[in-house]
Amino acid sequence: MIRLRILYLGLVLFLGGCVSNDVKIEGEIADLQGEIKLMMIDPVSLDTLIVVSQTEDTRIAWHVPSLNLPAKVWLEFEGRCLLDFILDERSGMRIGGTIGNDSLFVSGGNLESEYAKLKSFFKATYGKPIEEIDNSISRMVRRTNRTSGDKERLERLIKLKERIQCYRDAYIKRLIQANLSHDLSLVLIENELRDSVDIQRELFHELSIENKNSQLYKVLEKRLHKP
Repeated sequence: MIRLRILYLGLVLFLGGCVSNDVKIEGEIADLQGEIKLMMIDPVSLDTLIVVSQTEDTRIAWHVPSLNLPAKVWLEFEGRCLLDFILDERSGMRIGGTIGNDSLFVSGGNLESEYAKLKSFFKATYGKPIEEIDNSISRMVRRTNRTSGDKERLERLIKLKERIQCYRDAYIKRLIQANLSHDLSLVLIENELRDSVDIQRELFHELSIENKNSQLYKVLEKRLHKP
């Protein structure tokens, strides 16, 4: 069972690495009514941590202590994730928008911006074709009287979907191998190659990331070495 722990002022998540300074996050959530939490995974225990939280006040002015960046974090409200992002700047990162229409956004982080562009590319190049195939498959499955031609087409659609997914994974793998020293490769390994732990481990061992003390690196390292 996942345990929740509060990240108090002065808590050092792990020792070593560069000197830690407060991470400042500012902004405004226009319709905040209730408690919102900034969450992350503890790189030592893999427990879920509440980094900081606030209630009702729509203005965000958070100071997060002793955090080795970059770190993967998310906003949680009423038990659901509103927005996940990469925290990679000690100042200048901003949160804005509203909860009601799911328009929350984060800005100011270079790594987060790079990943957002990649996600948009993945969606346009691979996600939309797969979504269209899924819709076609769903329509055919709902038919009560499928012909032999329908069955053949269904098989072709399933194979086409698998092929696109293979192309996507192969592209991401090549992208990581071309950027072995880039922190963004850590995010791609964890977020975009989730279905293959063996491939994740293989690529992780190839990495030449300079900052091995970041939350991003330590969490992935711990997860991939779990028995």
